[in-house]
Amino acid sequence: MTKKVTALGTTVAYTDRGQGEPIFCMHGNPDSRHSWEPLFAELSEGYRLIAPDFPGFGDSQPLPSEVEASPETMARFWDEFLGAAGIDTPVHVIVHDFGGPWLLPWVACYPEKVRSVFILNTVFHRDYAWHSWARIWQTPLLGELAMLLTSRWLLRREMALQAPGVPLEVVDAAYDRMHRTMKATVLRWYRSHARPAEVFDPWEDRLLAALENIPARVVWGDQDPYIPARIADRFGVEAVHLTDYGHWLHLQAPDVVAGHLAALLRDGRR
Repeated sequence: MTKKVTALGTTVAYTDRGQGEPIFCMHGNPDSRHSWEPLFAELSEGYRLIAPDFPGFGDSQPLPSEVEASPETMARFWDEFLGAAGIDTPVHVIVHDFGGPWLLPWVACYPEKVRSVFILNTVFHRDYAWHSWARIWQTPLLGELAMLLTSRWLLRREMALQAPGVPLEVVDAAYDRMHRTMKATVLRWYRSHARPAEVFDPWEDRLLAALENIPARVVWGDQDPYIPARIADRFGVEAVHLTDYGHWLHLQAPDVVAGHLAALLRDGRR
């Protein structure tokens, strides 16, 4: 079921399905809330699945231009979103790709509201070096040109190289949701995070401190060309390395990822 609420003056569309302990899923780029469907299909009943479109993606409005694209904003935004959605119990958190920089600031600020954290190929580290696509998007004019030239064929090629096995219909559905607002949002956030040393300091330490008291697990596709496998071991929690998968491992092997998630969900019940 798709619902909408308002946070920081922005209308957010989100999937709200099932009953039980809430699982809050944050997609990355170039995905949307729909990218979690293969994983949802593998999960057992007894959970309430909450998956928003990030502001500017899918069916959500973008954040106003005067709102700073920063970790501080994200911590406030998601806390307001959860309140508006009527979620007043601790949540299980899942993040992937840019979903880490978007949602982990809230985890760092409100660890008492988190049951567990499940991390899939993301980054939250001050010494991270951005990959080549990110550097293109972070460059004025060049980034706009890259977005203009992005095609269905290009996305199919990128996914075939970096995440073989993802169904073609899933790739095409993601491309069909890449509207103009979403592309502008990608440029805005990659540019605001161009200097990880400044953006993630002191947030990296705050997250590590929060994760000391929260059941958490990292599951990593080691064939990821965007974020090196060594990053998986930098969250201070158990990391599972899946050597045969890439950046979108939850789309390549949702059943495998669901098995690891189920184990964490059991640990996170408290």
